[in-house]
Amino acid sequence: MKEILTTLVQVVIIPAIPVVATYLVKYLKAKAEQTTTRINNELIRTYLQEATDAVLQAVTYTAQTYVDTLKKQGKFDKEAQQTAFNTAKDIALKLLTDEAKQMIEYLYGDLMLWLDTKIEQTVKEQKTFTTIGTLETFTTE
Repeated sequence: MKEILTTLVQVVIIPAIPVVATYLVKYLKAKAEQTTTRINNELIRTYLQEATDAVLQAVTYTAQTYVDTLKKQGKFDKEAQQTAFNTAKDIALKLLTDEAKQMIEYLYGDLMLWLDTKIEQTVKEQKTFTTIGTLETFTTE
């Protein structure tokens, strides 16, 4: 019985150790990579949310402090629109952390282009939301 056990260890178990160790190392590397990817995705998500919030705040602030007043006065022309856009852009840039700016540049390549398009998107969404809200108010009264 002892000889069979010794033979079994020499023939099966000892040769299997490197194979098992190789699979274990691969498994641990895959788990570590998965964890790193999850952390990186959460970090990216955090910075993108921060950047999106900064643009939203900048556009909302500009609309409330500048655009609404000029619209009431009937003076919101192309020049005023450009001034409002530049004001929102300046505010958003001031609100963004350096890390968020770097992440956007890493992901999209050009911070200013991303910011321009994000501001335009936010303005469009706010206009759409305002229009829908006005229509709902009009139809429910």
